[in-house]
Amino acid sequence: MAKMQGLSWQTFKKNSMLAPLFFCIGFGALFSSGYLLRLAFRSPDVTWNSRKNPEPWNEYKNKEYKFISVQDRSKYYASPPEY
Repeated sequence: MAKMQGLSWQTFKKNSMLAPLFFCIGFGALFSSGYLLRLAFRSPDVTWNSRKNPEPWNEYKNKEYKFISVQDRSKYYASPPEY
């Protein structure tokens, strides 16, 4: 069975126009997996060890955990509700 063109190094040298395609696909895969790992480890919605900290969302009572925060919202809101 023959390989698809562009998947071996010899055919990739002949079709060098595939380089931006591989770069974009690789960058997208790395960025999306990195963001998924960030969500898994930094999000207050995920608990890895529920015995050590049964309510991890209470740590973020006065913190912003957004990826990009445009303005400081701490002066606009009163204290968050107690759960």
